[in-house]
Amino acid sequence: MNLSSSGLTRSVDNEATRKKLRYLGVSVASVPVGQGLIQGLGLWLDNYAVASLLTAVIVTVPSFFILKYYVWRDRSGENLGGQMLGFWVVMMLAFLLATLFTYIVDHATNAQTTLIRGTAVFCAQLFAFGIVWVGRYIVFDRWLFKPSPDTPDAIMATKAQGRPHLWWLNRPATAPSGPSQEAHHPATP
Repeated sequence: MNLSSSGLTRSVDNEATRKKLRYLGVSVASVPVGQGLIQGLGLWLDNYAVASLLTAVIVTVPSFFILKYYVWRDRSGENLGGQMLGFWVVMMLAFLLATLFTYIVDHATNAQTTLIRGTAVFCAQLFAFGIVWVGRYIVFDRWLFKPSPDTPDAIMATKAQGRPHLWWLNRPATAPSGPSQEAHHPATP
């Protein structure tokens, strides 16, 4: 990887890289929110596994729209229900894995202090979400938020996905050069 300033600038100019950076940024920003909910609900309910499931229910809808509109820049309304269902299934699988890890750690540290128990749950959550983080990106990028070829911005979409773009598909029609044909052949009434 080229770490010079020009190399970094060139890589950030690439839309696919910017999308990955947006995904990373959203993920980094969402960790304190999700963990805050899990820790708060876990203390309140005295059950971190249930807190993990409740957090999944609370954050799934806002996460969908943040990823759809901000990360993938998908503004289309087509197949919104299918996208939401696919997103929900992927997120629930991720939260089920995180909840499984949380359940194991919560029961293993049940006799520990609140600080040790909460820290262990935090580490289990980060480990579980770290496992599925890359897989989620691939699923979202390749299938869930993949733009259809007939979207108005299909050329930018194909460039962003690293596929060769077909510049001639989106080229505006040019007017014929030279004098207009109507000047030579006026219309008759």
